[in-house]
Amino acid sequence: MVDLIFTVISLIVIVPLALFLGVIYSYLLRKLSARFQWRVGPMLRMYGDLKPLLGTTRLLQPLYDILKLYGKETIVPDVSRRRLFVYSPFLSLFFAVAAIFFIPFPGMPLLSGVPYSLIIASYLLIASILFTILGPVASGSPWAAIGARREVELFLVSELGFVLSLFAVAIARQSLVIWEISSGGQSLYLALLTVTAGALMFVAMLGKLHIKPFDMPEAEAEIVAGPYTEYSGKLLGTYYLTKVFLLYGLVALFISLFLPPIATDVLWLPLYIVAAVVLVFLLTSVQVLNPRYRIRNAINWYLKVAIPLGVLNFIIALAIWLVV
Repeated sequence: MVDLIFTVISLIVIVPLALFLGVIYSYLLRKLSARFQWRVGPMLRMYGDLKPLLGTTRLLQPLYDILKLYGKETIVPDVSRRRLFVYSPFLSLFFAVAAIFFIPFPGMPLLSGVPYSLIIASYLLIASILFTILGPVASGSPWAAIGARREVELFLVSELGFVLSLFAVAIARQSLVIWEISSGGQSLYLALLTVTAGALMFVAMLGKLHIKPFDMPEAEAEIVAGPYTEYSGKLLGTYYLTKVFLLYGLVALFISLFLPPIATDVLWLPLYIVAAVVLVFLLTSVQVLNPRYRIRNAINWYLKVAIPLGVLNFIIALAIWLVV
């Protein structure tokens, strides 16, 4: 009974916690990108003469941007498939939030111990991204259609790397339960797999989060706002909110699978935060060091990297499985 109550409380607490951390990660992406390019970016401490007008900080700038959109008018195009257009952002957000329930946080196992939690979490993340495609397709906009087509092509190749990395770990650990994987021990062979499979998942995260050079679905200079061209107000704000939860969920899943046992005990919380910040720093570094790929270049790059790295991961995972 006590465990059930703790689990329920944890499920309630993790939503605002994930929102807060996702906003902080988004802030770090923007701030670090700006500093790398000799820009100021969102400010941690506002200039004294601007405090009465803008407040004391822009630490929560990603959240401010979302709240601002919720206060604006929402326009639904007459040519759109209205229901799919309107419901897709909320369904995308629902699946992104549902996924975090199956990913542990230090001191909170949540639902990561349920059978097949690895499959459940991965499918929920995939479903969230799927509705970022279906909604724009339903808008009737040619720019959204071009962006959605790029999203589909990028989704197919990045998801390949994502799935290969997850199930290489599952084979090596002989488990599809995230909590068991996260709390498992470490060995030289598992450390090797952690490096190769972790690198593959990191590459997949670049595409799933639209980190340059894989931000071609939203290439503003080419196709306005890409998939989100016809979205505004609350609907656009909901998509941006989904991105915040996706960022948190992917970072948390990476740490749980490839840096055990950091996500298993509250005492590991400081190291968990450090690992998350380092991962966000690496994502930002890739973003600022690369120009945008053409979609064909992105697909070729993923196939040349993801498939060989995925095959290598499975060879290592099968060797670990046979040895252990």
